Amino acid sequence: MSALKRAAGIAVNDVLGVQPGEEVLIVTNFEGDVLPIARAVYEASLEAQAKAVIAIQPRKSQYDYAERLVLEAIKAAPDVIVALSDHKIGKDPYGLQVGYVGRDGKRHNHIYDLVLEGDKRCRSFWSPGANVPMFERCVAVDYEAMRSLAARLKAILDDGKEVHVTSPAGTDMRFSIEGRKGQVDDGNFRRPGTGGNLPCGETYISPKNRSAEGVIVFDGTLDLVPEAVIPKTPVKVVYKGGFITDVLGGEEAKMLLQVIEKGESMARELGKKEEERNARALGELGIGINYSAKMTCNMLEDEKVGRTVHFAIGMNLDNDAHALIHQDCLVLNPSVYVDGKQIMRDGDMVIKDNPKESPLKLN
Repeated sequence: MSALKRAAGIAVNDVLGVQPGEEVLIVTNFEGDVLPIARAVYEASLEAQAKAVIAIQPRKSQYDYAERLVLEAIKAAPDVIVALSDHKIGKDPYGLQVGYVGRDGKRHNHIYDLVLEGDKRCRSFWSPGANVPMFERCVAVDYEAMRSLAARLKAILDDGKEVHVTSPAGTDMRFSIEGRKGQVDDGNFRRPGTGGNLPCGETYISPKNRSAEGVIVFDGTLDLVPEAVIPKTPVKVVYKGGFITDVLGGEEAKMLLQVIEKGESMARELGKKEEERNARALGELGIGINYSAKMTCNMLEDEKVGRTVHFAIGMNLDNDAHALIHQDCLVLNPSVYVDGKQIMRDGDMVIKDNPKESPLKLN
């Protein structure tokens, strides 16, 4: 059995728990390295006796709209949706202009978000920019260990009120998480309404709106459009009153600022004042816990790398601070404190009574 076929089988059977007769929609592109992964997932779905369909559309950036027929296929609410896009699945014009209200009572700006999160009619994983070596290396992990660590981190965040993050490069950031709940991307997407990245491996939380104060120094991968880069000069981002006031550094700092300004400009053109303002918000703190992941300038993998955290600039994941961008950027060797209690020291977990700290590759 090839490594790709094995990883696809794990994704279909262990991660998604696909059952005979279920409908599986796989959205992908010809571009990049995603099509062979999509075919492997398709074949694994057929072996699980599911009804699988592949939809192929042109490559989409985060500024492009998805094809109408792809949006209609998602609207049909199959049991499982797999998004294996070379970059993004594409925006939903109706969702942006009008929006959908789900059974959860919240507004959603994409039909994908509605059927998955709002109505909980599907389950899913999404792998933007995945490549075959990454999928083979990072999907075949010890999910029991990963889920154990993710759950412990979530419990700490759920009970916390304030987070403080520092790093050797100069990060010194504080923000409130009061009223927020941690989320886990741990490869357990077997129930309707659940989903996440594959490769997976992070615990994350949305900072309370307008609470971010301090400095983040990004010395790991930066999510720039359409590529990700490791900065030659660390990028210093200053937050005051919850929003970015300065982006300082070398050429990569200028590139990151251009991405932020593009998000502002797009929102302004649509008459979306909230989205324009939130292009400078702090949308997420994520703690990487996939110890098979490497920093390869592919943000899908890089944000899961153990011994790192990442912050997202822009849209948050609690659906109460909408923006047209969500740019994940890494901080290396962080120290993390929740309500003054340290949970990471220079990248190492210091959670007590942790018998299985590092998710490892399966043999």
